[in-house]
Amino acid sequence: MKFMRGAGFRIAGLVLGILALVLSVVGVVMSAIGLHKAHQCKHCKMEGMYR
Repeated sequence: MKFMRGAGFRIAGLVLGILALVLSVVGVVMSAIGLHKAHQCKHCKMEGMYR
């Protein structure tokens, strides 16, 4: 069995690419949740507590 040169770099690149994709999706979701919560707080009665 003959190994290809650079196969380790390909696997590492693939793993890091998948990890970066997952983290970016999580970041977008958390940002959307934070914006939604901030919008809710604008209209609640406790607005004075957060200024």
